[in-house]
Amino acid sequence: MSEAWDFQTQAAAEQDDLCRIPGRSWVPPILQDLVLAARNTSLGRYYPFTSHASLRFSTGPQWWLGDGDILAIAIALVPEGRYLVYVQTSHDGSYSAELETTSADEAAAKAEQLVSAAG
Repeated sequence: MSEAWDFQTQAAAEQDDLCRIPGRSWVPPILQDLVLAARNTSLGRYYPFTSHASLRFSTGPQWWLGDGDILAIAIALVPEGRYLVYVQTSHDGSYSAELETTSADEAAAKAEQLVSAAG
């Protein structure tokens, strides 16, 4: 598990470096802060991955091969350095926004709370 988080932390740092290049991306360079914040919560027991400018979590290292399930909780990166914590409500991509914040720690804490509540 630690290796998955180490990898995601390094990948996030590299992604942030690319996002700092003017005109390169609309995505703000705030992913590494989020990965570090999430790792320091109980979300650290899940496998992290990114998808469409968001941090997602799964119960197994290769969910795309059936080794684990994707949690319905995600934290998206949005313009102006904000995080959007949301719950996916259906397989068609519908979601319920639960929190928008500029704090990686606050976003990770909210996601942790939602995962705990989902049981």
